[in-house]
Amino acid sequence: MTVTSKRALVFKATFAILLLSPAFCRSQSAKPAPSPASVTGVITGRVLNSAGEPLPDAVVYAGSVGGPRRSQTARTDRNGDFKIVGLTAGLYRVSAGLRGYIPSNQFAFNSRNFYQIGDHVTLTMNKGGVITGKVTGPGGPAVALGVYAFRVRDEAGKLLTTPVLQRERATDDRGVYRIYGLAPGGYVVLAARPRTGMIAPTAYDNDTPIYFPSSPRDTASEITVREGDELTADIQYLAGPGHAVRGKVLGIVESQPLFRSNATVTLVDVRNRSMTFAVSTSSYDQFNFVFTGVPAGEYELFALQYLGDVDESRRSATRRVTVGESDVAGVTLMLAKQGAIEGRLIFETDAKNHCGKRRETAAQETIVFGRRYEPEKKDDAPVNPELAQTSIVATNHVGLGAGDATGAFALRNLPSGTYRIDVRVPASGWYLRSIATGEAAPQSRIAVAANRDSVSVRGGATISGLVVTFTEGAAVVRGQVMAAEGQRLPASTFVYLVPADKEGAANLLRYFEAPVAVDGEFAFGNVAPGSYLIVAMKSNDDSATPNAIRADASLRTAVTREAEKAKQSVTLKACERLENYEFAYPPTTKP
Repeated sequence: MTVTSKRALVFKATFAILLLSPAFCRSQSAKPAPSPASVTGVITGRVLNSAGEPLPDAVVYAGSVGGPRRSQTARTDRNGDFKIVGLTAGLYRVSAGLRGYIPSNQFAFNSRNFYQIGDHVTLTMNKGGVITGKVTGPGGPAVALGVYAFRVRDEAGKLLTTPVLQRERATDDRGVYRIYGLAPGGYVVLAARPRTGMIAPTAYDNDTPIYFPSSPRDTASEITVREGDELTADIQYLAGPGHAVRGKVLGIVESQPLFRSNATVTLVDVRNRSMTFAVSTSSYDQFNFVFTGVPAGEYELFALQYLGDVDESRRSATRRVTVGESDVAGVTLMLAKQGAIEGRLIFETDAKNHCGKRRETAAQETIVFGRRYEPEKKDDAPVNPELAQTSIVATNHVGLGAGDATGAFALRNLPSGTYRIDVRVPASGWYLRSIATGEAAPQSRIAVAANRDSVSVRGGATISGLVVTFTEGAAVVRGQVMAAEGQRLPASTFVYLVPADKEGAANLLRYFEAPVAVDGEFAFGNVAPGSYLIVAMKSNDDSATPNAIRADASLRTAVTREAEKAKQSVTLKACERLENYEFAYPPTTKP
């Protein structure tokens, strides 16, 4: 045997002994866990039409929520399946696009519509409606005129507090327009100067908008669109001269590239909250703006600039102007920094109740919402009585932020107001224990407790020191509400959990609500352990505001009263999963 062979045998023997040694085994098995920032994965799913059939060739987009902006896209195959890869830990909004189709939940804001890596998503798209027609003026077809479809009512016929501009199209050389991809609902269609594309002076610039069939806004006819409809709406363009509203935007942050130095000015009709088209102003025109073709009436103006490089927006105060028999000039809008709320997330683990999921990425998959719930003070109430009943919604603003790997979060670009703090819990097994003040400078202290989850932001101030604490041990309740024999559950029925003990009644975080499906099924997740009264009630508010019972004191009182009458109670242990829980609606009052 050669010397080289002997050395090889010694090396092999030594390496074998090393492999069997406890120290070596421990060093190999104790690999450090990947950092949350390095965790990557995929989101899969399908895109279907309203009949449940697959939609091939749809583009699916996953955009991150809060924190650094991240996005990925994918395309569906012939079976409607998609797979979005290369996603880092966090929360994502997932949406699909396909010409002629619209997402079924396009206009619904729901804090549950966020997804994590590893989720499987089913997206439903409806065939959009079509409104087409011909615009004719005194001299024949109106050529290269803008036609706009504003959605003013939802699918159920409820008046929207802020009309939504769905599409703009221009008439062709025959005066014909075609607007497709419309969501179900009520629309007003108007003809006015074009606002998109290569805009040059036109013969329509100083005309007031003409609404279908040939009238001002107050007497416009609404068009009801259902899924897949194709409707005709011819317009007689008999426009009269309007007025101009001119002004200047001050306080713009100038930066490169140039487009970031733009500001957008919006004009809002006070009478019916319909939006007269926004205009852009930039350094090219010394940040002056002008609206032309404005009918007589009361209007509000505000300016907004978005700074993409720092994820910040600057907004002006709202100015009210009256347009009468002459133009309005000299309107000044001063941009100012908006407010922010900063804080951190804490996750308390429990050795006995080890049921909190997704520990490594929990902070990055938690969203903190700030919902402004106070209306702006206005001198005059809206004329429209339907809108007067919902004016608080018209001024509502939702700020949101996701935690980073350290648990820090920030809600930015907040107009002055009072914000109710709400959260989306990252996964099962966790419940929200408290929203409270942390270590902060005295001038930044926040008066927030378990029974008062609101923060006031004024004058562009940054409020810091908010601490949101989650604890392991959350329970789950799933069950069914049983309607009386021969009856159906009313629409907008909710199941509520309210504290059974007097001490817990003051803690808003011990109140829970869940919508009831058509078949009566309901589910609660992330419920704090304890004793509760449970009751089902029809909701009078169909705005789908998450955790409405925590925000509405009168609703809490009414629900608690009904729950105490029904005397239906449930006690939940830490990490308990209570399945197939059933109770009657209307509740049977117990003696």
